[in-house]
Amino acid sequence: MASPSVRPRMARSLATAALACTLAACSAVPADAPAEGAREEVARNVILILGSGLGKAQHDFLQLAIAGPTGRLAMDRLSESMGASGTVTPVDPVSDAAAGATTLSTGMPTAPGAIGVDADGEALATVLEHARDAGKATGLVTTAEVTDPTVAAFAAHVAPRPALPPSDDGDGDEDGDEDAVERTIARQYLEESRVDVILGGGAARWPELTGQAQSLGYTTVSDTVALRTTAAERLLGLFADGPMFEPGRPGEGRYAPAVPLPDMTRAALAALDRREAGFFLVVNEAGIDAMAREGNGALVLEAGRALDATVQAALDFRAVNPGTLIVVAGDHETGGMNFTLADPGPTRPGSDGPYPAADSDQVIWLRWTRKGPTNAPVPITAAGPGAEAFRGSMANTQIFPELLEAMSLRA
Repeated sequence: MASPSVRPRMARSLATAALACTLAACSAVPADAPAEGAREEVARNVILILGSGLGKAQHDFLQLAIAGPTGRLAMDRLSESMGASGTVTPVDPVSDAAAGATTLSTGMPTAPGAIGVDADGEALATVLEHARDAGKATGLVTTAEVTDPTVAAFAAHVAPRPALPPSDDGDGDEDGDEDAVERTIARQYLEESRVDVILGGGAARWPELTGQAQSLGYTTVSDTVALRTTAAERLLGLFADGPMFEPGRPGEGRYAPAVPLPDMTRAALAALDRREAGFFLVVNEAGIDAMAREGNGALVLEAGRALDATVQAALDFRAVNPGTLIVVAGDHETGGMNFTLADPGPTRPGSDGPYPAADSDQVIWLRWTRKGPTNAPVPITAAGPGAEAFRGSMANTQIFPELLEAMSLRA
């Protein structure tokens, strides 16, 4: 499927109350020009870490299970010194990962299944593309397939596809349709958005594209040793045929990425940091969402530990690179999760547990109320230049303009 041409429609995507006065004052500023009157300190680097499915309840569960009642997750330590914390609420009902991520990447709500396009299928310039056009290196890192909608929404433009008519056996060719979309996204990464570092799963989608990537200057790697030893600035790492985990009901499934998310993140940071103009990196822990859909608290916890370690890796990087803005947020809540510290009883529908709280005698019981995304608020924390903009309650449409502002860029 041919991708739509990129026609930034930022007047619509930036039509939020928070940006109204800025747009009025700067309507004649060229795209990606430094903002007049911008913050004194500008973010050279931006690390956006998304926990797919991470709602406030999941955050609080992870805090209790990993850090204990008085402890703090790495994402919460971001706000301890000159940082910020708050919550993000969708402006429209969350329909799916594609639409939710597109709102984050472009500032504009869109239709279900839309990746980097508006509800009419017209392409929207993303924050990653603005960073690229300003000379920054760019990267995508995920435990899902690298063409998963959550990261694809930052670097690809694919309109929702209509449902296929039933075939002779009564089913539409959903697998073939999905495969075509994934390959379109992969080609756009290489040919259009020109992402410098791409790390995650999904090798099965790339058999004929790996050679193309190499011809375009990418170094390709497929294991931890190769990832750790490469000095490449353009890097394609595919470490599993599909996602880097196996979703399953409680007692089933597996979360054990061949290359852990913190390691992929450190490798991406090392490669991207060589660019004089800095970089924009999106990191996605997809396992929380996948396991929450199955009501599997044990594997939500494992994915949450990986997310926490990844945030710590970003903090370690920022300690020696203070011009770095780190933003950590959920993209949407999944599973309608809530929890209690009292035994809900064996007949309570959706019960899951118990899970011990760290450094405590308390135990945690989870309850799942649905299998998909919800409109529950998600946590957000930030540290670095521009972090103050991510304080308090904000709409998901506000993430895009604030990231641009932190880098002193205009749409």
